[in-house]
Amino acid sequence: MIFKKFGRTHVNLVLITVVTVVAATLAGIFYTLQESYAVHMRIKQEYVPALQDLDSFEAHLLRSKDLIKEWAFVQRVDEDKNKAEMRELSGGKLKNSFLVFRTSSLKMNDYVKNDFDSLDFYLQNYISMCLEVQSLLPSFESYSDPIAQMEAEALFLENSGIPLMEQKCKKTLESLRSHLTSKMNTELESLNRQFDRLMIIIGLVAMFVVFAGLVIGFFAKQLRLQREETQAQKEVLNQLYQDLTDSIQYAQRLQSTILPTMGNVRQLFPKSLIFYKPKSVVSGDFYWFKNVGGKKLFAAADCTGHGVPGAFMSLVGHNFLNHVTKVFLDPAQILNNVNRLATEVMKTNSSGVRDGMDIALCSYHEDSRTLEFSGANNSIYIIRNNELMELKATKRSIGSFGEQGENFHTQKMQLESGDMLYCFSDGYADQFGGMENKKFMRKNFKSLLCQISSLEIAEQEKALQHTFDTWKGNFEQTDDILVIGIQVS
Repeated sequence: MIFKKFGRTHVNLVLITVVTVVAATLAGIFYTLQESYAVHMRIKQEYVPALQDLDSFEAHLLRSKDLIKEWAFVQRVDEDKNKAEMRELSGGKLKNSFLVFRTSSLKMNDYVKNDFDSLDFYLQNYISMCLEVQSLLPSFESYSDPIAQMEAEALFLENSGIPLMEQKCKKTLESLRSHLTSKMNTELESLNRQFDRLMIIIGLVAMFVVFAGLVIGFFAKQLRLQREETQAQKEVLNQLYQDLTDSIQYAQRLQSTILPTMGNVRQLFPKSLIFYKPKSVVSGDFYWFKNVGGKKLFAAADCTGHGVPGAFMSLVGHNFLNHVTKVFLDPAQILNNVNRLATEVMKTNSSGVRDGMDIALCSYHEDSRTLEFSGANNSIYIIRNNELMELKATKRSIGSFGEQGENFHTQKMQLESGDMLYCFSDGYADQFGGMENKKFMRKNFKSLLCQISSLEIAEQEKALQHTFDTWKGNFEQTDDILVIGIQVS
């Protein structure tokens, strides 16, 4: 009885010990899995976005350095696209990029606030010097002033001025990158230490009971798989990011070859403007000009989507227009034949989403001031003496894939000197913003055009930009934006 009681007591003790160890081990496993998932999510939702924002800001900084140096040392016309890009960067884009990076980083790194304060100080000085270069050499003619050019070039002396501020910004960015990377590595090291301790516990528990060892081994395997999966996902994301970057850069190079420069546009229409703001690096909107057969053809087109898909659609639409206008010059005939080509080439995907193009196409005969128009969903506005007249488009997109609908028709209108003609995509009117985050709407767009139509062309473009920025505020740009304005001479 004593032996049985003794044996039974020890069995109970062993069972209690095994149950206790297994329960503690299972609790440790679940805790470690939970912590590893939390680390994974912090890296994905906090560290990766912060490092991406850092890279974006650094790219803007380096780009601005090249552009402002080119501004100071290379004489270019005022409408040069690099100058326009530099004005955009120094006018707020570079600062906004810094603020985005600062916001995402300070959510988890209060201890780097001093670095951000220093970077803010260096950046303010850097931007001020860039603006000083622009003020010293504001126009093409200002480069003939040797004193102004000397003062501008003096800001680029080694270890001073703009190079010094840029170096300090880069050095501070490297410090911030080091902080973020170090903190992320600390998280990963902590996860590895937890994993190592768990392996020891699993080994000890396996000595007590095979079943407990099998269970622990299962959870350990899951943890290893999760860590391997995280690493594999990181590699896949890096490759996808690189592929996406390469695709965007390639699409940008392709699209830049089809868009005419403002110099070429103003050879056809001296008093003209193009307000063009892609949502991404590349755009589904494009503008097209051609002088053929005594007529000046021009169009504002909006292809399905934006970004890379929209950009490739714009290449297709541009090529169709060039091809068809070798034979046809009447706007309706052009659109009917472009639609025929598009219907043959474009396909409907399984989701029912159609690839297509909305377009406003005009033909202008300068000698007689006769305007011919045909549109696919995109109308045009003519403003004369502050009165807006609308030539309405056919309610049908290019690439209708054989759907029932009327053919496109040409409308004619006699223009007068001083008339303002506007053709556009729907991006401006569809932009969300304002106090209640609502669309700008066509009504407000028409009112805006009436208000600015009597201004000089340059002032009209500034007014479009200012109104758009004010309405948009901090909201995301909704779509690609294109507005073409032409004043009849």
